[in-house]
Amino acid sequence: MSETRGIASRAVYRPSANTDHDAILQIETLSYHRAGNGLSESLLDGPERTLSFVAEMGGRVIGHVLLTRIDGPDRALALAPLAILPDWRDMQIGTSLVRYALANARDDGWQAVFAYGQPDYYCRFGFKSHLADSAATSFQGPRFLALELAPGALSGWSGPLNFPEGYRAISDAIHR
Repeated sequence: MSETRGIASRAVYRPSANTDHDAILQIETLSYHRAGNGLSESLLDGPERTLSFVAEMGGRVIGHVLLTRIDGPDRALALAPLAILPDWRDMQIGTSLVRYALANARDDGWQAVFAYGQPDYYCRFGFKSHLADSAATSFQGPRFLALELAPGALSGWSGPLNFPEGYRAISDAIHR
């Protein structure tokens, strides 16, 4: 385990650049075993406010995470997609990349992050299902989680969450 953390600590975590676009799409294609769902592409090229971060090892981009502004509680983001090249999984790269992205979002004054995924994975960052319970969204359920980047950011809030159009494919896949 300490060796895998050592590998993750040697990676460079940084905001993505326009020159990373092709690598990001390739990572998602290889990670999801299909030609991506187009989420990163539509969000990075669209008008939505995004925070995009990559993990790099030896000059090669090996991971990507995207945070996108959503309408709902004040200064809220959605976390998706998160993708790591298959050869670099189980080396804590994804964990370190998400921690880096969340720290940057917190430093930029974002208040909350919502994610749909494996509770066992996302709980390590502090995401909780009950924090997302008051959100009206098609993603609602035990795999829909929230994280307060600022204490009490979701306290007393309830209402709809409106995701960018690119998320429709994810929502449709969940409900098939």
